[in-house]
Amino acid sequence: MNLRRAPAALLIVIGFVVLLVIGTSLPAPATPVFTSLGAPTTPFVPQLDFITSSWFCPGVPIGATGLGGSVVITNPNDTPLSGQVTAFTDAAGQAAIAEPFRVPPRDAATLDLATIQPNGSYVSALVEVTGGGGFVEQIATDPAGQAVAPCANATSNNWYFADGYTKDSSTEDLVVTNPFPDDAIINVDLATASGNRSPAALQGYPVKGHSVSVIKIDSIVRDDEVIAAGVTSSRGRIVVGRAQRYLGTARAGFTMNLGAPALTDQAWFADGETAAGITERYSIYNGSANDVTVQAVFLGVPISAAFPNDTQVTVAAGSVATLDTANVAGLPAGRHGVVFSTTSVGSIIVDRAITRPAGTGIATTVVLGQPPRAAVRRWSMAVGSQLQVNDILVVLNVDNQAAMVTVKVLGPGGEVPVPRMENIPLGANQVMTLGLGDASAVGRPLIVESTSRVYVERLLPRDPNLRGRSGSFAMPG
Repeated sequence: MNLRRAPAALLIVIGFVVLLVIGTSLPAPATPVFTSLGAPTTPFVPQLDFITSSWFCPGVPIGATGLGGSVVITNPNDTPLSGQVTAFTDAAGQAAIAEPFRVPPRDAATLDLATIQPNGSYVSALVEVTGGGGFVEQIATDPAGQAVAPCANATSNNWYFADGYTKDSSTEDLVVTNPFPDDAIINVDLATASGNRSPAALQGYPVKGHSVSVIKIDSIVRDDEVIAAGVTSSRGRIVVGRAQRYLGTARAGFTMNLGAPALTDQAWFADGETAAGITERYSIYNGSANDVTVQAVFLGVPISAAFPNDTQVTVAAGSVATLDTANVAGLPAGRHGVVFSTTSVGSIIVDRAITRPAGTGIATTVVLGQPPRAAVRRWSMAVGSQLQVNDILVVLNVDNQAAMVTVKVLGPGGEVPVPRMENIPLGANQVMTLGLGDASAVGRPLIVESTSRVYVERLLPRDPNLRGRSGSFAMPG
C-alpha cells in the first residue's frame, strides 16, 4: 500500500463516519404545508391582523322593479379602510366587475350591487379588504321587504338549509356563487316530509368560474311546507344563499339567508315567542348517515311540573323533521331562547321560522341557529335600524351568572354607549329585548357587549313603509 495515500483514505473514512452519525441524529423531513384552512363556521368578526381579509356575500335579487341590494362595509378602526368589491352575476356571458372602495375611519360605506353589476337576476359580491379589519353584511331588497344577512368569512365545499317552503305560490331559489376562475361541480340533495331525493339534474351540476347559478327549488318540489337542502361541491369551493318569497295564507314576506357551511351538534337561538297569532316552527336537518335524537331545551322560561322542558325530536339520516312550539305542552307564553343539541357530533343544522302579525297581515322571517362556539361577549352589526323602534335586539345570556349588557353605536368618536342602554342587567340563562329609542343610534353600526357570554339577534323593520320585522343574528366578535 502506498503510505502517501493513507492520510487521504483515512480522512475519507472519518468524513463518512461523521456524516453517518449526523444523519442518524437529524429529524425526519417535514411535509411542506402551504396553507391550512380552519373548519368552516358561521360568520364572525376576526380579531387578528391579516394582510387581506375576504368576505363572501350570498347575493341579492335584481332585474325588476323593487328588487336590489347592497353590501355594507364597516370600519371600526382609526384609519381608513380600502379594498376591492367584485360583483358576480347569473347573466350568461357577463364577466365579473371589480371596483375599489374606501371607508373613512369609524364609519360605514354602502355599495349598491345593481349599480356595479346591473345584469342578471341575482348579483353576489366578494369584498376584499386590504390590510384586514372591518366587517361586512348585505341587504337584499324585495317588494315584500328587506332581509339582512352577514357575509361569509370563507367559501366552503358544503352548505346546508333546513327550512325551505314552496306552499301555495311561494318560491325558493338557491343562489350559488363560484368566486374562483375554475368551474365548480356541485351535487344538491333535498329532504322533505314525504321523503328524500337527489334530482338527477342537480348531480354533477356545473357552476362556471366567477359567476352565479340560480337553482329554482320550487320548480322541483312544488307545494311543500318543509324542504331541507344540502349542497356539496365535489370540485371547487362555493358560497350558497337561499332567497324565499312567501305567498299564501300561512306565510308572507321575503327572506335571503346565508347557508350553514358545516353541520353541528348544537344550534342556539336568542329569539322565540309564544303568543296569539304567532307561529314558531323549527326545522331540523340531519345531514349525517345515522339517525339522531335531538333535545330541545327552552331558555328564559320557568320549569314546572306542567312544563318539564324535555322535548325530544328523532330525525332519520339525511332527513328533516319539524317542531312547532304550539305542540310543546306547557310552554309558557312570551319570549324564550332555545338550544337544540344531540350527542352525534357534526350531524344537524336548525332553522327557525317565525310568522308574526304585521299590520293587517303577517310577516315571516327565517333564521339559522348558531353553533356553540359563537357564544361570546361581543357582537357586531354593520346594519342597524333605520327607525326608532321597540324590541330591536334580543339578547340571550347562556352563562349561569348574571350579566351586564351595554349597547354601543359606532360614530365619529368611536364606539360610544347609546344613552340609557349601558350596564343593563340580564339574569343567568335569561332572555331580554331592547329597543332603539335614541336618534343617535339610528342608521349606524351597533355593538353589543356583555360581561357574560350571550347570543344576539336583530329584529329589523323589513321596510320603512312595511309593517313587520326581518330577523337575523348579529356577528360574534
